[in-house]
Amino acid sequence: MKTKLPWLIPLLALLPIAAVIAPRLKYWLPSLGPSIVEAARPEQATPEAVVTSVFQTADQGGDSDNANEVMTDRLNTMHLIQGKGNMTPEEQKFDDLFWDNKRSAAIYGYLRAGLTRAANTTANSTNGDAAVITVAVKIFPREGSEWVDSTYTVELKKRGPNWYVDEMKTPHQPAGVYQAYKQKMGIP
Repeated sequence: MKTKLPWLIPLLALLPIAAVIAPRLKYWLPSLGPSIVEAARPEQATPEAVVTSVFQTADQGGDSDNANEVMTDRLNTMHLIQGKGNMTPEEQKFDDLFWDNKRSAAIYGYLRAGLTRAANTTANSTNGDAAVITVAVKIFPREGSEWVDSTYTVELKKRGPNWYVDEMKTPHQPAGVYQAYKQKMGIP
């Protein structure tokens, strides 16, 4: 009995510590996440493909004469916030382009608030598992009556074989749309 007791006490002491650390490992070591065993997706093979997919989904026909087409959201932002349980296939496909579902909800909400359309990639910088893509877009300001040109910067990270949107910076949100969302929601 004496030989087993010295090992039992440290084991019992480490058990609560492991319970706290284990869930946080995915934030500290994102490469250990589920994407490491995920198959490569064609729409996420390159940073440009991811950014193109994001803006194509958010652009709902800004040139259309039908105001209902332009104003009505195809995706439900609350479904994006809540996660995979309530999502439609289109929402799931959009959410898969992002590092996590909170980012997809924050960035989609921002893009739709400005009725963002006509996105064109103007610059691309890839460095290992990180990429920065600059996109020229047209937005409709809240207090405006005409479309205005703007520039958004999309930051991406690679996890496994796929690229994911990590943050989007704009002239109105220079620290980042997701950072502003976290600050507003009180998320550390």
